[in-house]
Amino acid sequence: MSRQPDAPPSAPTACPFCRSSKIAATASKKVDESAYWRCEDCGEMWNVGRLGSRPAWHRDGPRWQRA
Repeated sequence: MSRQPDAPPSAPTACPFCRSSKIAATASKKVDESAYWRCEDCGEMWNVGRLGSRPAWHRDGPRWQRA
């Protein structure tokens, strides 16, 4: 079986934080996995590819809860 190439990322249609449709790319580059977006309503900035990932220091939960 051959692996299908990943579809190129598309521009988001709404802010993932406040759901506003007023969003803009932070740079005038083409839309790809490295593009960052800013919401004009709430001011949040995000990258579609990194949005669902959590930093490594969150993996084990808060320090004070570890055994």
